[in-house]
Amino acid sequence: MAWIAAATIGSAAIGGYSANQSRKAQDKATAASQQGFNQYKPYVDANLAGSNMALEGVIDKGAYTGDTYAGPNDFQTGTANTMGTYGTNMMGAGNTMMSDNSGFGGNSRGMYDQFQGMSEAAKADRLAKASSYATENSAGLVDAAMRDDRRNLQENVLTGIDMNASATGNMNSSRAGVAEAVAQRGFDDRRADVAMDVQDRLMDRSLNQQAQQFSDQGTALNAAMGANTGINNAYNTGMNTLGEGANFGMNAGNSLQGFSQAGMDDKKKRFEDERDFELNQRKGFQSGVLGKSPTSPSVNATTASPVAGALSGAMTGFGFMKEYGDQSNQPQKSIAQPLVSDRIRMRPGGFS
Repeated sequence: MAWIAAATIGSAAIGGYSANQSRKAQDKATAASQQGFNQYKPYVDANLAGSNMALEGVIDKGAYTGDTYAGPNDFQTGTANTMGTYGTNMMGAGNTMMSDNSGFGGNSRGMYDQFQGMSEAAKADRLAKASSYATENSAGLVDAAMRDDRRNLQENVLTGIDMNASATGNMNSSRAGVAEAVAQRGFDDRRADVAMDVQDRLMDRSLNQQAQQFSDQGTALNAAMGANTGINNAYNTGMNTLGEGANFGMNAGNSLQGFSQAGMDDKKKRFEDERDFELNQRKGFQSGVLGKSPTSPSVNATTASPVAGALSGAMTGFGFMKEYGDQSNQPQKSIAQPLVSDRIRMRPGGFS
């Protein structure tokens, strides 16, 4: 049986040595994979501790609580308030100008109607009107123009004819009558010439007067149209003044509103900064510091055991010798099973 024991011990030694070598190899591989991690670990630990202290310091310090909004100064608010007042006054003045000059449209309509009347008047027969005027007004002028001629006829010519006829005893003679008729005809011819001249001058005067009146009326209407244009301009000026006043007021109001809005926005931002300051710092610490921490290398557990290898080798050696050694006095099988199946048996001529 000594040879069985020797085989068992040899197999145990071989198995233990092999397992011990495997264990050493695994330990070396694990140590090599941890070299980088172990090299940086002290610095990482120190920086992590320092970062945590810095985080606590930032949180203890808190968000900035000083002034962050430069509000409007007196010049700005004073100018805005003044311009707002000017704007209100300008709107009132513009509205007054518009009200006072809003009739320019009706004026234009009235002048248009007058121009239409002048157009119709221009079609009238001015010569006939002048002739009628001359006829109606010439009698008195003719009588006045013939005053001396009439006086001479009545006081000198006719009286002389009567005196001569009376002196010759021919008071009612045909000769005297003819002389009076000739004298009267001369007077009538003279009167007709004078009347014609008077009426001609009266017609000229009437025509000139009608033309002058028409011209004066047109000039007056043109002047009125120019004045109405000024009224229209004043209305537009009032409208523009009202609009500019509105712009002044709105610009001033927008400036003051902008100041107030900027102040409210600043208060809101300060509130959010104070509310979210610690949360944002911790989130930044998580992503900027903790999130970049080194990952531990994967370590393979050392599974090779020298004791287990020795036992396994001993069991293998012992079982093999028991199975294929001396078969004459073979005992019952040991609890330790051999690696070769118990269905294999030695037979003359080979294995079966």
